[in-house]
Amino acid sequence: MTEQSNQTSKYLEDIALYQYADVAARLASNEQTAQFASGALEKLVGDFKKALGDKAGILEGFRAGAMASEEGINMAIRTYAGEYETALGKIDVVDFYNLRLKTLTSVMGKEDAEAAKPVFEKYKGQTIASIKQKVNQANAKLKDKTGLYDKKQKEEARAVFEKLAPIYNIITLAEQRNYEELMPSTTKSVYNQMFKENLSKA
Repeated sequence: MTEQSNQTSKYLEDIALYQYADVAARLASNEQTAQFASGALEKLVGDFKKALGDKAGILEGFRAGAMASEEGINMAIRTYAGEYETALGKIDVVDFYNLRLKTLTSVMGKEDAEAAKPVFEKYKGQTIASIKQKVNQANAKLKDKTGLYDKKQKEEARAVFEKLAPIYNIITLAEQRNYEELMPSTTKSVYNQMFKENLSKA
């Protein structure tokens, strides 16, 4: 296995390990779903326990501290969602296709999902982070009203945007759909706690 393959494997492992931190961050960013972010963190701790095996006991202190306050929850979300974003950003677009093939298949069906592979292969060698950066930079130039960029620069930015925006949108949609698939499992423990609290008061 080459060094690049080893790195890709490590990034994919990190994406799997920290995926519920991404779910927690998305839940926390919305006022209507923020109350369920702690449920996503519980799932994250569960994944940490699986990864640590016999040493999982060391997580109890972390879990107690992280869940003790809103500040602790937010700190844990920021830290581990950042790890998820970093790992996701470093993988190649083709590796992203393989990572999210199950998600694409669940939405598009097997035949259409497999037929989409050549689209991703057109961007082989580019990472998720590099595409995101290029799209955001091009978009900023196109929206600029200060006169900082001349006509030629804006035309170049438009060309970059038109070329990369579709694959960037596909990546964004696949991540959103993956979140939607993971999210229901994170709310159960919070609902359980809320039901019990209210039943005890009724």
